[in-house]
Amino acid sequence: DFVTLVHRCQNCLKRGSALEIDLALQLIGLVVLTLGAGDNAHEIYEESLVFLPKLLNSKLFHSVKVLECLSIVTLVAARDFVDTERSMEIIWQFMNQETKHSTYVTAAAISAWGLLLSDINTWRIGHKKWKELIPYLLKQLEEGDEDVTAASMDVLALLFEKGNLEKFSNQTQEYSSIKDMKDDIMKHVKRAKQDASKILEDDYNRTATITLCGRRLTFSTWSQLKQMNYIRRFLGYGFTNHMMENKYLHEVFHFVPAATTYSGLELYKSEYEEVAVRIFLPDVRRKCCRKRIYMSPNSLLNKGKTQLMNKYRSIAEEAKAGHYNAEGELD
Repeated sequence: DFVTLVHRCQNCLKRGSALEIDLALQLIGLVVLTLGAGDNAHEIYEESLVFLPKLLNSKLFHSVKVLECLSIVTLVAARDFVDTERSMEIIWQFMNQETKHSTYVTAAAISAWGLLLSDINTWRIGHKKWKELIPYLLKQLEEGDEDVTAASMDVLALLFEKGNLEKFSNQTQEYSSIKDMKDDIMKHVKRAKQDASKILEDDYNRTATITLCGRRLTFSTWSQLKQMNYIRRFLGYGFTNHMMENKYLHEVFHFVPAATTYSGLELYKSEYEEVAVRIFLPDVRRKCCRKRIYMSPNSLLNKGKTQLMNKYRSIAEEAKAGHYNAEGELD
């Protein structure tokens, strides 16, 4: 029962050790990913918005795991733009706290916010709510931390791809056009990291390919890449298994696992088997019964041989039927 499981996770968040808290947060995200979009996942989302913001502000040591949990739960379970923006506001408030966070935590917060940005249409966003975003990101680039820079560049790339940049800056009036605004942002980026600025150029090739269990998945937008990379990091070593079995991920990434001849673990098949019949007969009857016991079509020996052949045939058919190969390689 997912409800009982999530409630036990909540108890761990209140009373558990540091390790138990991190594992509970991870498990909540895994439960939602397993459930997929729907009423059950949305119920967890609603409950999460009660306890996760409190945890984010009270237990800073676990803030990265809280941010990951919140962003994954929202990505999967949010029913509409309003749900997604609620979580974006929680993360944004955390990003702008007066207390300065470590670069590791700052990078995690920016990345989590960017994941949710990848899932919305920017035309739905109001013109006033996120006016501080681009100035905030450009300021983070000046800090020079590699992780923070990478996370900030991800979000800027998403903004350039989705458009409506004027909604994300309070300095729009200083530019005569959106192109001038883009050019100025590019200058800031180049000063921070020359090579990184290439990803913001209009002609930059965004196409990336992942090979998974012999199937090639091609992504051509920053939004797709952001979601894939974030979920992949969240699942860690379990990513391949989830991609093979998780229907939600199949729908999101348009991935259909191929049915292939099984090349992994095989059904047990002994190298040698034989049928033997042991029957005690007095010497006086052995000679007259030999033909009936060993040579008759209905003898126990022939029946045993038939059963053995049927067993081999069943194993062969099972091997040829094909099933999902759970071993893959990510490029």
